[in-house]
Amino acid sequence: MDSVQPPPSPGPPPPATPSLNPPVGSPGAPPAARLGSGVAGFARAIGFVAGLMILGIVFATGLAIGAVTVLAGSMGESPIVTELYRDGDRNTVVVIPVEGIIDPFQASKVRLLADEAMSDSSVRAVVLRVDSPGGGIAPSDQIWYQVRRLHDKGLPIVSSYGGLAASGGYYISCATDHIVAEPTCITGSIGVIAQTFIFKSLLDKVGIEPVTLLATDSPEKDVGNPFREWTDKDRQQYRDMLDAAYDIFNQRVQDGRGHAIPDPALVDALADGSIYTAQEALDAGLVDSIGYLDDAVAEAERLAGLVPGRATVVILHERVSLLDSLLGVSASPQLRGSEDLRTLVNDLGSPRVMYLMR
Repeated sequence: MDSVQPPPSPGPPPPATPSLNPPVGSPGAPPAARLGSGVAGFARAIGFVAGLMILGIVFATGLAIGAVTVLAGSMGESPIVTELYRDGDRNTVVVIPVEGIIDPFQASKVRLLADEAMSDSSVRAVVLRVDSPGGGIAPSDQIWYQVRRLHDKGLPIVSSYGGLAASGGYYISCATDHIVAEPTCITGSIGVIAQTFIFKSLLDKVGIEPVTLLATDSPEKDVGNPFREWTDKDRQQYRDMLDAAYDIFNQRVQDGRGHAIPDPALVDALADGSIYTAQEALDAGLVDSIGYLDDAVAEAERLAGLVPGRATVVILHERVSLLDSLLGVSASPQLRGSEDLRTLVNDLGSPRVMYLMR
C-alpha cells in the first residue's frame, strides 16, 4: 500500500522590504519633529541679544548722565584747588607752584593763581615754588609780570627752588624779594637758545623739491626757510632776535638781583649760559640762601611781619575738569598742533627762541 507523503513545509518568509516612510514611533523611524523647538530657540537668541542691547543702552545712558552731572557740578566749582600745607592762624602764606616746562598754559595758570592770591585779604605773603628748566620767552616774561603784579599789591614774594630752576625758571623768579635754593638745586643757565631742522638734504634723497613763493614786496619772508640751506643772512637775523631776548633777560637779572650783584659786569660774566650748583649760585649772589620750602615760608613770614611758624600755608592749584582730562586739552600746543605731516614739518622747521636749559 502506497504511503501518503506530507505536504512540504513552507520556507522562511521573504525579508520585508523596508518602508521609505516608516510610521512615526516604529522601530528605525526618526524621532518625531518638534515644530516649536526651532522657533523657541530663535526667540531665545533674539531675546538674549535684545537684553544685551538694553543693558548697553542703560549703561551708556547712565555713563552719560554721570558725566553730565559731574560736568554740571564742576561748572559751579571754583577753578582753584586749595591744598592745606600747614594749619595755622588767619594769616595766610600762599604757595604758587611753577613746575615743568614754561609754556602758555603755565603762564595762564600762574595768572589765575596770582589773581586768587590778590583777591584774598587773608593772604600776607607768597612763595613761588619753582622746579623748571625754563621754556618759552613770552610765557616766562608773562609769569615775571605776574610777580610784579603781586609786588605792586604789597605782597612780599620769596622763591623756593626745587631740584631745577634754570633759564626761564630763574627769569621768572629773579625779581622776587628772596631766593631759597635746595642744596641739590641746579640753577643759572642765563641765556637764550633756538633750535631748528633743515630738511633740504632729506628732501633731495627722497626726490621732493619744495617750491616757495614770495610776494614781490616781502622778500625777507623767506628768512630761515627750513627747505633750503641757511645763509649767513638767515643766521644773523635769528642771532639778532636771540641777542634782543638775551638783553631783556640780562636786564631782568640786573634789576632783580642788584642788591646782591651790584656790578653789571659781574652779571654779564655770570649770564653766559652756565649752570650753577646751589652753593655756587649762593657765592655768586644769584640766590640768597640754601634751604627747603619750609625755610622759604619762614622767610616769607618774616618779610610780612608775621610770627614764623604761625601762619596758615596753602598751595594753590588750577582745577583740571573731567572734560579737560578726557580731551587732553592741557597738552602742549606743540603736541596738539602736530596733527599732520605739513604741520609737523613746519613746527620742526620753525626756530623757537627759548629761555630753556639744554
